Amino acid sequence: MKDIKWHLISYRKDNPAMNMAIDEAIFRLYSDIHRDTIRLYGWIPSAVSLGRHQSVKTEVDLIKLDEFGFHCVRRISGGGAVFHDQYGELTYSIITDQNNITNKSLEGSYYELAEIVLKPLVELGLNIDFAQIHCPSVFSDGKKISGNAQARDKNKILQHGTILVNYNPEIMYSVLKARPGTTQQKMVQSVYQNVTTLSKQLSLDLTPEKVAGIIQNNLNSSINVVNSLLTENEIKLANNLFLNKYSQDFWNYSK
Repeated sequence: MKDIKWHLISYRKDNPAMNMAIDEAIFRLYSDIHRDTIRLYGWIPSAVSLGRHQSVKTEVDLIKLDEFGFHCVRRISGGGAVFHDQYGELTYSIITDQNNITNKSLEGSYYELAEIVLKPLVELGLNIDFAQIHCPSVFSDGKKISGNAQARDKNKILQHGTILVNYNPEIMYSVLKARPGTTQQKMVQSVYQNVTTLSKQLSLDLTPEKVAGIIQNNLNSSINVVNSLLTENEIKLANNLFLNKYSQDFWNYSK
């Protein structure tokens, strides 16, 4: 990664539709202000985010989603459906120019960006490796701990990534539908067998808030970062996108 100044938007939990609106606002305005941004956030309430081209009917049990009081929102990034547990998952977004990335392959760009956020956790003792299974993913001791997705527009990149801090596969696969040819029970078993969490890997009692604090407090050791707030134009555009896009059925449920 080239030596650039990163603007860090501090962790907060937000409405799922607003989370996506803020990310798109930063992404769309990047060409005007060239502000390379890292944002850490959580979800309230818990939610499913769909990849841009996914079918909500195929991926989500909307009856169960409603019973739990969870939300569903569509991302502008690709990839698969993700359950964002407000108590167990930390999400990051990175907005930058592809010319800032040293690794010019598509897959390599995912890992180079993910490593920025994960490096403070590696310094705590987290073992990580990279592989592509369903999406460019981060593994720890052979088990998946993070999935990632991108949106691109010319040279602009928006990368979404998850960091599993704790998990509840039973709830996850109550709202996410099992893949064709398998059952929800098998999907739950697969999560326990193939997916891990930061709390398990580091043998610590962690929350998304604690992990965000660790990352925010230690990013300075590896990159040039300044704490920032959203600009007035980003806030204005995010509010517009929240009201007119991410809160609307035509965007979230049309496919």
